[in-house]
Order: sequence, then structure tokens, then C-alpha cells
Amino acid sequence: MDFPELVDRGYLNAIVEHNSMSFFVHNGRLMGLQYDLLNYVSKRWNLKINQIVVNDLSEALPLVAFDTIDILTSDITILPNRYPCLEFSIPLYKTKMVLVLYDSINPSSKIKNFSELNIESLQNKSIAVPSMSIFINYLNKLKDSLKINFSIRELSEEPESILDSVMNKKIYATVMDEKILIVNTPLLLNTSSYYLPYPSFDIGWAFSCHQPILRDSINELLLYLKKNGILNFLLNKYQKPIYINQSNQLTAHSKRTKKLTPYDKILKKYGKEYGIDWRLVAALIYSESKFNVNAISSKGAFGIIQIMPATADIYGITAQSSIDEQIKVSFKILDNYKITLKQFFKHEKDLYKAMIASYNLGLGHILDAINLAIKYDGEIYNWEHVSKWLLNKAQKKYYSDPIVRNGYCNGRLTVYFVNIVYDTYENYVQLI
Repeated sequence: MDFPELVDRGYLNAIVEHNSMSFFVHNGRLMGLQYDLLNYVSKRWNLKINQIVVNDLSEALPLVAFDTIDILTSDITILPNRYPCLEFSIPLYKTKMVLVLYDSINPSSKIKNFSELNIESLQNKSIAVPSMSIFINYLNKLKDSLKINFSIRELSEEPESILDSVMNKKIYATVMDEKILIVNTPLLLNTSSYYLPYPSFDIGWAFSCHQPILRDSINELLLYLKKNGILNFLLNKYQKPIYINQSNQLTAHSKRTKKLTPYDKILKKYGKEYGIDWRLVAALIYSESKFNVNAISSKGAFGIIQIMPATADIYGITAQSSIDEQIKVSFKILDNYKITLKQFFKHEKDLYKAMIASYNLGLGHILDAINLAIKYDGEIYNWEHVSKWLLNKAQKKYYSDPIVRNGYCNGRLTVYFVNIVYDTYENYVQLI
């Protein structure tokens, strides 16, 4: 299936790597170089992008080469004949290989020239790298040229996890992309780093050789982003050290702190109490307020859960209520919707979407759509089926139907909102 068929299908499947440059969550917000670039692909062709996190290159390469996945965006090194039936995009950027050693005596975050390395420090040591990494070939060349003995250990882990093991003295050394190392500079402890004596190499995306039109179409877009300075802007945005706040603490960062939001602890507490995935509520709150505790909408909804004043009165909270109290109320509201709606949906995915829609539009309109679906179709198939009847409530024929209790509504924005929240939730689930 090449690009015209993929456009007709309406979505692309793309592998992304969960790291601090490519794809991560920062204070609830999905971010990253590859995430932003894929958004340009989505907007250019009006395609939904299914981002699938695969951190093991040995797993990712065959998925793309043999057409299971459409695009591999995992900061892959462009090399001819790297893998059967694998082709590459134009280069996105260049990078260098860096050897990172455990060093508690003279640690430094500065990357030094290879000539400054004490070669003997590698004797009989083990250097760990991700499986199927190009670093393996270069390390073998280095071993031969230096006439020194060290072992190369392949791990089914991504570079930042291996870096953490080096800092914790579980592994003596690793080799990694200079750009990823620079992003992690504020977090470095007990390490020293050295450029390997090899030229820089190109990084890009990968495609199956069976999809030349997809490759050429994506390349055309990437060239446009390069020409207009957009790619350079994104590179400058993401290829710099992770943000550390004034108290020298890393803010909520899915990769480096294993947190989605500043309020994960509260969300997890009430998620367990009410039996609702806390990541769903995190996605809902992010979409409602971006976790801005002072947010007030044009309709008067307030706080991080964007609750309307009338509903707030029912649940006994005000704009001055604590974050804990506000989040608890969001779970209470969703739990009430869950109790009412679970009889109509067999699968959790559909139930969750109906709960999100109820939170956004009101339970009454969702029940109207359910009743219309039952009346005209005899049964309910899934949320997508119900959402079509929600959209039909903008037509007089249906909003004036005797079975409808809440009258007219334009459900288009709610259907869109549900898709946004649930897509965010699915990404959260992959990352935490």
C-alpha cells in the first residue's frame, strides 16, 4: 500500500522513540522533534498519525521494511544497505558519536576530544549500545585501530536508559548520539564524554522500499520545512539541554522523571479510588486547561478541571478549592457518567469516549444520541456509532424527535474534543 492508498485510508502508522528530544510529555503536553514533524505531515494531507512507541531498533526496522508500519522516525542513521528493503528520507540533521564513560573522579559535562581519553581505561571493559546500532561497527573499527581489548554489549534498551545505567555504575560505558547527550546535559552525573574519531553522520526517517510515493511525498514536505526555516526552528527548540527550574528540579517530564504532569500523585490516588485510568483524566485536564490552575473560560468554567459554576455548586467546590479537591471532583463527575453509561458500551475505549463527551457537552445530550441510535438502528455498536447520532442532533428532524429530551445541539466540536483527548490518552499510555 503506497501513499495514495494511505491517504484514502485516512491515517499513517509511525514508529517514534520515547526520548527527551524526539517524543515525550512535558507538564502534560505532548512534545518532541519527531512529534512536531509528524504534525506537519498530518496537517499537510489531513491524516491521522498513529504514533507507536518502539524503543528497540531491532524490533522497529523489520516492522517498517516489511510494511507493517509506514514510517520510522526514531532518529535513524542514514546508511546505504542498512537493512533489506529500507529506504531513507532526506537528512534532517547531522550528529556525531560520543563515548560516555563512568567517571566519579573527574566528571565533566563537556564533550572532549578523543585525544584526551586515556585509552587504557577501555582495556577489558564492556561498552553497551542499543541492539542493531551502527555504533557496533564503529566500535569494532576502534578496537582494531587501537589494538585494545574491550567487549561490545548489545542491549534492547534506548540510549537514555543505557546512559542512566552508566551514571549509576551499572555499565562502564556507552556510545550515543551527540544531540541526545546534549539534551541530557543538566542531568549528567559521574560521567566524562569523548567524541569518537569518526565523521558526523546524517539522521533521517525510514520507509519501506515498497512505498516510494510515500517517501517522495514526505521528502517534498521535509524540503519545504528546511527551505522555510521551520526545521531549523524545531532543531533549535529540541536540541538543547532539558529545562531545569529555579529550584534545580526537573519539571514533569515523561522520559526523565517518569511523570506526565505535576499532579500525577493526586491523579493516581483518585484513579485507584474510582477505578478510572488516571492518564485519561490527565489527558482530559490537559485538554481543558493545560493544567493552568487560574484558567477561566469565556463561559465561566474555572480551574484546572474547567468546571461550570452550577456544577461546582453541586459538588461543593469553588475557584479557591485546592488542586486535590478539584481533581477529586473531576473523578466524581466521570464516575457518575461511568455508572450511567457502562450499560451501553461493551468496551472500555467506547465507554471512556462517551464519558469524555459527557464531561464536555453534558450527559443529557449523550443519552439523547444513544436513544436515537437505539430507536433508528436497533442497537449501539460503539462510540463512533453514537457520535454520528450526536451530530444528527443538529438536524430538526432528530432534535425534535419525542425521544430527545435535551433539544438541539451542535456536537461537532464535542466529537472533535473526544478524539483529541483520547489520542492524548493513548499517547500517555505508551509513555508512562
